[in-house]
Amino acid sequence: MVSKRVITDEALPAVGASGAGAQHGLIQPANSIIEKIYVRVLEAPVIGSGDLGLEVGTETSAPFDNIIVNASGDDNLIDGGTTLPVNTIFELTAGTADTTWAGQGLATGDAASETASNIVTEETAVNFQFTTSTAVTTRGKFEVSFVFRVFE
Repeated sequence: MVSKRVITDEALPAVGASGAGAQHGLIQPANSIIEKIYVRVLEAPVIGSGDLGLEVGTETSAPFDNIIVNASGDDNLIDGGTTLPVNTIFELTAGTADTTWAGQGLATGDAASETASNIVTEETAVNFQFTTSTAVTTRGKFEVSFVFRVFE
């Protein structure tokens, strides 16, 4: 396994704004799949009562949603709230509220025949951005970590 992370204090839009924050990204290693994605709050964000979410994908422009789909808007991190405490950690999977893990198509054994998993055979750019439905009061600081399973 290999992990990579991005630490940013520009994840959310500028103070007073809502919508999408800055685009961030990293390179997924060749011959790998994304096994897990974690989001850790390093400095607490503050928004007007509303939603905060994250979308992830290999697309070159937003929305980034072919890996993590923020299923019902901006709310897979906060749904109708105002802040997240420091050291809150999310493991973004299909089990995270309002998140669809599109992932990279692992075989499940729950079909008469399987299709090939979508292993990334070349280094691939993975992009992400945070979105909010309401105005930002404090941008906060986040660490977004990707865990890759690399195959030889």
